[in-house]
Amino acid sequence: MTRVFSHLAVFLGSFVLLFTGCQTQVPSQTTDSGYTAAKTQPAQTQWRGTTTSAPAVTATPKFQATPTKSSDVIFKSNQISVTKTILEPASVGGNLKYRISIKALDDVSTVRVTESMPNGVQFISSTPSAHRAGANAQWEFPSMRKGQTQTIDVTVKPTTEGDHQICSTVSVDNAFCLNIFSGQPKLAVVKKGPASIELGEVATWTVTVSNSGSAPATNVVVTDNLPDAFEATSKLSQNVGTVAPGETKTVSYSAKAVKQGNFTNRAVANYDGGPAVAGQSSAPIAVVQSSIRVRKTGPTEAYVFKPVSFDITIENTGDTDLQNVRITDILPKGTSVADNGKGRVSGDAIGWMIPNLPAGASQLIRTEVAATRKGSSTNKVKVVTENGLAASDEVTTNWLAVPGVTVSITDSKDPIRVREATTYTLQVKNQGDFEPVSGTVTVTFNDSIKPIAVAGSAQGTINGQTVTFPRTTLEPGKDTNLTITAEGAKIGPGRAIMNFSADFLSDPIISQETTNVY
Repeated sequence: MTRVFSHLAVFLGSFVLLFTGCQTQVPSQTTDSGYTAAKTQPAQTQWRGTTTSAPAVTATPKFQATPTKSSDVIFKSNQISVTKTILEPASVGGNLKYRISIKALDDVSTVRVTESMPNGVQFISSTPSAHRAGANAQWEFPSMRKGQTQTIDVTVKPTTEGDHQICSTVSVDNAFCLNIFSGQPKLAVVKKGPASIELGEVATWTVTVSNSGSAPATNVVVTDNLPDAFEATSKLSQNVGTVAPGETKTVSYSAKAVKQGNFTNRAVANYDGGPAVAGQSSAPIAVVQSSIRVRKTGPTEAYVFKPVSFDITIENTGDTDLQNVRITDILPKGTSVADNGKGRVSGDAIGWMIPNLPAGASQLIRTEVAATRKGSSTNKVKVVTENGLAASDEVTTNWLAVPGVTVSITDSKDPIRVREATTYTLQVKNQGDFEPVSGTVTVTFNDSIKPIAVAGSAQGTINGQTVTFPRTTLEPGKDTNLTITAEGAKIGPGRAIMNFSADFLSDPIISQETTNVY
């Protein structure tokens, strides 16, 4: 069995190294174990159009009973060195392990190693894994740098007694290179234009094309891809010729805005032999419509010398912010200002200025004015923005002369017993000679008197201790008579308070009647 170990170790050291594309003659190498790598005549190999010598090398053993000093088998060329070393010997049926070490003596391309297993030896495994083809195991390393090493650990199993030879074939791909340089244009596109534009106006964009590549771009065409919100007013596709490396060229485009909204305008550049889109740039733009509205509201009728409120509402109905909005309230002749709404009064006008009115925002201004003479007058307001937008509105008020009114309330019986009735007579008289009077009458009783019925020229309603009559209009010199029937509810002084309210009165006119209950 010792003879099996010895002979297997001896024949494992014999291998074949085949180098494809090497031009250097392979020297003989004698190992410490007495193995000699013998030269053979170089084979002629066709290599990238040039005929070169590719030496094939076979390691031939000098047979000895046992290896001397070590089991290493070494091959060395001007490109690589290869060493085979037994790591663990084995008898028939055992696992024998050996190592193949490859070292690059120069930068080399693909290195291939093929192990041919003889009859009587079974391949078991390897690290790294091998590609198997029949009795052969093959490894391939794409490239190796000078000084780099690769190691293959192989495990085999002898299956018969005797001498066995595991041969290695090693080849190296050599590259013969021609250095060339091919330039490539590289276009960059920058598009600039307005961020927003009013509907109906014309926008202008500039497109800059620059070449940061290593070759000129010929027949460069720049195309402006307009969104459907614009109608072109210039040619949309323009040829700028050749753009050399480091060169920049600029073109411009214009179009009319015909649709509101937010859009993106895209410019594309291409050149002969290049892609369909060699460079592109987009510019967002909003098509807007500025608008402003003003509304003036106030009473259609009012009484002279009595201040009444007028409202001015300014609304930004567009989609842009408005700057420096000026408001002017033009007052009719014979008007006095009671409250200028924090505006500036100048002659027959009040003025304001709003520095910024955002889109969709509104602002309310309230004034109080009074007329000094009877008749109809019109109050007009105007607004103008910094960019020239204008709007106006007006309201007409009929100013009435102040009438004279008297009111009274009297009871028919006083005093009365508890649950005994008395009738209150209410009178409102328009003492004026020119204007009708419209007003509302309410009567409130304390808890000693309880209202139970109403009558007269206007039908009132009882709600607890309060009686309310609907709004009544009295022509000049006319009056109205109303009655309320009430009964004593509790011993004590009963009071009935009458109120007359009208538009021309700042405060209601009050009349009071006392009825004693016992």
